[in-house]
Amino acid sequence: EYRRQRQMCIRDRDTDGMLLRGMITLDHDIGDEEGSPLYLSDNTGGQATATRPADNDDVVRVVGYSIGTDDQIWFCPDNTWVVVTA
Repeated sequence: EYRRQRQMCIRDRDTDGMLLRGMITLDHDIGDEEGSPLYLSDNTGGQATATRPADNDDVVRVVGYSIGTDDQIWFCPDNTWVVVTA
């Protein structure tokens, strides 16, 4: 559900907790464009992507920004989203 608050699990949520906002290194490639916005992926659940969703009924929501070339991000999910009408 895209309307709910977003958080990111830090390794093991039971022992390490959940990240609501801050820096984290992702376990998947997001590209090397430092400063670029990252979106909630419409293809792979639970992942961030630099590709903005663009198909009809896709939800566009910024979840953070790339801060380096090692898949590090500033995780700060925006409270707004847009549903694409194509």
